[in-house]
Amino acid sequence: MDITAQQIAELEKSYYEAIVPVAKVTPGLSLSFRNEVILTSNENLPDISTTHACLLRSSLEDADDLIEEIIDYFKMRNLPKTVFISRACTPTDIGRRLVKRGFIRHKEEEAWLVLETLQALDSFSPAEELCVKEIDENGAFTFAEVMLTASGLSTNLAPLVAQSMVPSIAIPEMCYFLGFVEDKPIASCSLIQHHEYAVMSEINVIPEYQDSEIGVSIGVTALRNMHKRGVENVISQAPIGTVYEKYLHALGFKRAFTRVMYMLS
Repeated sequence: MDITAQQIAELEKSYYEAIVPVAKVTPGLSLSFRNEVILTSNENLPDISTTHACLLRSSLEDADDLIEEIIDYFKMRNLPKTVFISRACTPTDIGRRLVKRGFIRHKEEEAWLVLETLQALDSFSPAEELCVKEIDENGAFTFAEVMLTASGLSTNLAPLVAQSMVPSIAIPEMCYFLGFVEDKPIASCSLIQHHEYAVMSEINVIPEYQDSEIGVSIGVTALRNMHKRGVENVISQAPIGTVYEKYLHALGFKRAFTRVMYMLS
């Protein structure tokens, strides 16, 4: 996609605006919108996806001070210090300034993708063996187990992950889906609706099914559900080269831009 820096900024801001209702009800999750930066942090589950700074927009004179403010923000909360940089960030040498301050630039970039129309999904035929259900709070633990298993993480974390999910399940903007084959939970997907667009947060498939059509199938079913609710466009993000990015491309998402991650140890 041919996209300007201003359009990138609007997409990034839209993504985080969609998360606001979830942040309001999730213990430990915080979002801060400032003209010069967006800050998100999760004191209970401080992973990279929920604990970072992004959309840095500063003058040449104030850029280094902004970096110090970001460091102090996470340091005061005893959280990892991570910054994502896109073409929308200013000044243009902000990445070099982060490295000079001690941040390490990661080679793996993050792709941001957009599905411009959900009508394109009409041609998809989901796998017949897959049964997809939208869950209530009783399905939170199973959802967490599938998500952790798909990511290669210990399911010992499932109680904590489920506990953090439960408050958001009750809000109308948030939708969690589980996919079953012969009553076995094997896939999960979550989306957040914000007016006429939605954010697809994830598609998770347990390892033995990752090379099948299950990931795309649960995505199609979940997106069709959102289309019925009035959603027309969907934003998502995925580390480049991952199984999730492959699913998104198969669903018709187009890469809009990329972000680079910087971490301070």
